[in-house]
Amino acid sequence: MAGTGCGQCGRALAPTDQWCGLCFAPAPDARFAASLQTHRTDDPPRLERPAYRKSRWAGSSVTFGPIGRIVLTLVLVAITALLLWSGSLVGLAAWLVVAVPWALRDIWRTVRVRR
Repeated sequence: MAGTGCGQCGRALAPTDQWCGLCFAPAPDARFAASLQTHRTDDPPRLERPAYRKSRWAGSSVTFGPIGRIVLTLVLVAITALLLWSGSLVGLAAWLVVAVPWALRDIWRTVRVRR
């Protein structure tokens, strides 16, 4: 089945072409309107549950389980107490402002767990 020509440059177009490959002019809507897929708007959207859930308490291959997370948090508290006892205020300030928030974020981050 032969198509019609482009309205701008005269190049022959296939019936399914949406634009001219030579001058990039759009093809008339009547030729490719039948090839467009239509969908019903009254269909409800399909919402699928993800195959995983997020948890702070489950262990994964990159994080510790609940016992490991609690132990590491207690280690951070012990190091803070040691720095406080030693009197190193600069070290304590750097520890509390930089290291502790960073470590707690990584220790207690959520992980994906399969349902």
